[in-house]
Amino acid sequence: MAVVRHVKLASGRPGARKRPAERTALNAVIIGGKGILDKASSILDSLSSMNVDLRLTGVVCMRKQDLPERVGTDVDVHLVSNYRKFVREHPPDLVILATRNRRLHQDLLRIVPTKTRILDSFALEALQNLKRVSGQLGTTEKKLHTVEVMKQVLMAGSEVSTMVIDENFRVVDINNIILTKTRMTRKGCLGRACHWVINRSMEPCFRMGGRCPATEVFETGRSTHSVKEERREDGSTRYYTISTYPLPEDEEGRKSVLIVWKDVTTGLARVLDRQARNMRQNFTHVLHQDKMTALGKLAAAAVHDINNPIQGILTFAKLMKEALDTNSISAEQIQRFRTYLELIATESSRCGEILKSLLSFARLGTLQKSAVELNPLLDEILLLIGNRLELQGIVLTRVMPDGVPAVHGDRNQIKQVLLNLMLNSVEAMPEGGVITVSVETGHNSDRVKVTVSDTGTGIPKAVQPQVFEPFVTTKEIGKGVGLGLSVAYGIVAQHGGMLEMQSEEGKGTKFVVTLPAYRMSRQEPGIDRRS
Repeated sequence: MAVVRHVKLASGRPGARKRPAERTALNAVIIGGKGILDKASSILDSLSSMNVDLRLTGVVCMRKQDLPERVGTDVDVHLVSNYRKFVREHPPDLVILATRNRRLHQDLLRIVPTKTRILDSFALEALQNLKRVSGQLGTTEKKLHTVEVMKQVLMAGSEVSTMVIDENFRVVDINNIILTKTRMTRKGCLGRACHWVINRSMEPCFRMGGRCPATEVFETGRSTHSVKEERREDGSTRYYTISTYPLPEDEEGRKSVLIVWKDVTTGLARVLDRQARNMRQNFTHVLHQDKMTALGKLAAAAVHDINNPIQGILTFAKLMKEALDTNSISAEQIQRFRTYLELIATESSRCGEILKSLLSFARLGTLQKSAVELNPLLDEILLLIGNRLELQGIVLTRVMPDGVPAVHGDRNQIKQVLLNLMLNSVEAMPEGGVITVSVETGHNSDRVKVTVSDTGTGIPKAVQPQVFEPFVTTKEIGKGVGLGLSVAYGIVAQHGGMLEMQSEEGKGTKFVVTLPAYRMSRQEPGIDRRS
């Protein structure tokens, strides 16, 4: 016996909408298994694309025990379990099968009226999938429209350049800004390698030693961001931010990336100029601070160097005074006085040279490049540290072949570099040792190499990678702040040279200073031969 219950489906079902006059109206019955009542609304919704209005008159649940125990009381749709009786009593226009039971399908073909159409489960699933795909296409279409709008905004930016490339670095899309710079047409760029379009290079950027952000995106799947500096032929500099984004794979699984350049020169140039000024001011301050530290060490050593000749001068002066007090001076004493006076003059001159060198080293000033002879410069440094070398039992060896050209730079700053390196060597050999200073011409004769090596304690291996960084020192607390080598590195870099280091613990350290050689065509002042 059929079980009949009346239920009301959720609002919004097709049967609840007003039917346009031009659409056909059909009474429909849905037949299915357990839970069919809950699926009824979604089934009707999937059939909404048909040019008919469906009025659901009944829902058949094949097994009586699968009927819901509690249902609504509003009269709207019959809920039954005996489909044969219901179809005979309420002949439908359309029977919708939500089950793949083939016997049920064949049985319905025998009992339903000729005018009744049957929509089997296969056709129902096809319509449901079509509805789902249609919804997805609508969402995708909106997304594509949004992307297209964003792309047009990017493409239209006066300072923005965009390009899309595939995994083979072929240009898929490109905008007018790059076309203007490369003097190519869009059609001429599409399909070409991006490294050819941008740099006119047959090889990818990463094979030429450059950085390729697209390669990073292909490998990691993550976007990248960087800043690039471009120097132009007219001497100007432009700055660009380069952002690279991964794009979804196409239907064949191929990847592509979007590269966006933005010219930020106007805003970034002011920031960089301000930072450059601050760095110059900070470097000048650190340079002077290091110079004062070295000057203090030199002054302490110079006390001993000056004290000895002053004591000799006092002794000779006393001897001459005692002889004059006798009121009788022999010819032999007069000759001795001449010797005393020559010694006094020599020692006084030596004291004056030491003081003059100290004052010259302490002098502040801007970078003034000229041709600097290294031999007289090393004589001055030896004059300043000679007494300390003697007190510590250190032997200094100088190797300077004939024909070594002068270097091009600021004499006082080059002196500070070499003095810092030699003082480091002295402090690394408290029990004595050997310092070797050698000068040679580079392979291309446009460079001069000065090597300062010692037989001291060496620099610990763990410290060596940071040895040129500020405030890195191996000295005891109170004996150094770690600025000497960083300042020396900065001075050499400012001169367009290099400062390199090799060290082995327990065997010594070697510093190599490479500076540009002086060329007369540079129109610089004459060679500085001060000694």
